[in-house]
Amino acid sequence: MDANTLKTGERIEHPLHGPGTIRFVGTDYLGIEFDRGGEALIRREVFAHSMTQTPSTTKHGRRTLSWPQSTFIAEAEDTPHYMGSHWSPFVNAAKEILVRLPELLPLAMPQTGYGEARPSPRAAPADWPAGVQLVWPRRDKGLAVVLHVGKDANHIVTLFPFFAGGSQQALVLHEVRVWQGGLEAQITAAWGEGEVSFFDTQYPINRAWYEAGGRYEFLLAGLAYDARPAEHREFTINRHPDEVAWMNSRLPDDEEPHTAATTVSFDGAAMLLPIEGWDIDDHQFRAPVKTVEEFTDWLGQDGWRVRAAVMRFGDEDGDLDILITRRAWQGDAPPRVGQDIEGQLWLQGRLWMPSEPSSAAARRGQGIGR
Repeated sequence: MDANTLKTGERIEHPLHGPGTIRFVGTDYLGIEFDRGGEALIRREVFAHSMTQTPSTTKHGRRTLSWPQSTFIAEAEDTPHYMGSHWSPFVNAAKEILVRLPELLPLAMPQTGYGEARPSPRAAPADWPAGVQLVWPRRDKGLAVVLHVGKDANHIVTLFPFFAGGSQQALVLHEVRVWQGGLEAQITAAWGEGEVSFFDTQYPINRAWYEAGGRYEFLLAGLAYDARPAEHREFTINRHPDEVAWMNSRLPDDEEPHTAATTVSFDGAAMLLPIEGWDIDDHQFRAPVKTVEEFTDWLGQDGWRVRAAVMRFGDEDGDLDILITRRAWQGDAPPRVGQDIEGQLWLQGRLWMPSEPSSAAARRGQGIGR
């Protein structure tokens, strides 16, 4: 397909986003409306390159594979992850937690979750490693330890701070990136019109429920590495003529047309963006605060559970619970409702319930337990 000869109204099959219709043809950009929802303004050369991808290399194409290959991606053994950094809101160094493990492990209890007492739509593959998750001091927040259960002995895979609550969001699962060892994973999913990646805090419990393309309710929470009152920022940009023409073509007749020069202010902005060079579940944020709730003694730290808008989908907000310890907060006064805050966070989540049956469950005529 030649990106230089496409015409308005022409149908396309994008290897990542699926089928769609060309709605705008500019000098350098193409405007596309996708059948599954959403629109995009894409540079011609970017569109042309994306159309050369083979289906098996995309999230969309992997769904044609059988489960679990359609959903789970095993990372290379040398893929770096930095779990020690997640302790910075609590202690100076992760070793302060490690030295306490012999004291804490005998007091830990098994974690509970959606998949613990509900049979999944399919059996877990026999070659998946057996694991168990322990938590201390409580099941709603604290320290989590994942153990690999071996024939002769168990060994610790990882430990991390967790918050089992969060803002409930309906997500469409794209892929699960499984770390070396098979008992830790990051999930990438569609959140509204955007995409988000987060660490699954209950992966060993719920993994057999996941299927690419399935819709799930997750509880999402961001653990702030640092947070502060947001600075006022604005700047002037000159938009590409194609962008202006694209936006004006979609305006109602009674609205003023857009112009190339525009001033952009970040006041009231809702933003959640990956941090370049960090792990995929690390994000920078800017968000207006909706609610503030104090917490005490989360692994020795007091702080605030802040619900704030980090995304916007038309008239709806995508809200996230951001956990800010006093150690991580860089303000003279506590965060307050109506305030814009910004910072960096580690995004974690856990399965609350499937929103609809997976394709495997549907084929077997099974409902989803609640």
